[in-house]
This record gives sequence, structure tokens and C-alpha cells, in this order.
Amino acid sequence: MMTCRRLVELLIDYVADELPPDVREHIDQHICLCGPCHAYLETYQVTIRLTRKLPATPPPPQLMARLRAALEEKGLC
Repeated sequence: MMTCRRLVELLIDYVADELPPDVREHIDQHICLCGPCHAYLETYQVTIRLTRKLPATPPPPQLMARLRAALEEKGLC
């Protein structure tokens, strides 16, 4: 049985079409019966579409410096 919580956990893979057919079917059934999850999915998809339309701009140099320092501190860089 698909719960709202489980649907939210799987949503990114659902939208990317990376779930097994049986799991996808359970989500499809849940979305048909659950208005809040249906609305959540629509909002999620709109967010993805809008985000893809944003201009690609490089992150500010200060942010890149902080990220580099954090990675170096963790030994990941």
C-alpha cells in the first residue's frame, strides 16, 4: 500500500521515470485517489519546469570559496 509519506520519498524517482513499473503503478493509483498528493505532484512538476527556465549563472565566488574550504576540511577535495 502506498502512503503519502512513501510517495513523497519516491517522488524524485517517479518524476525521473526511474521506478520499477509495479511501484510506479502504486503511485499512479495513490495519486488518482489522494487529492493532496495529486496537488503536490503538480506543484513539484511546475517547480521543475520553472527551475529549468532559470538562466544558468555561476555561483558567487564567495560561495565557491566556502564550498571548496568545506570539501578540503572533510578531505573530499
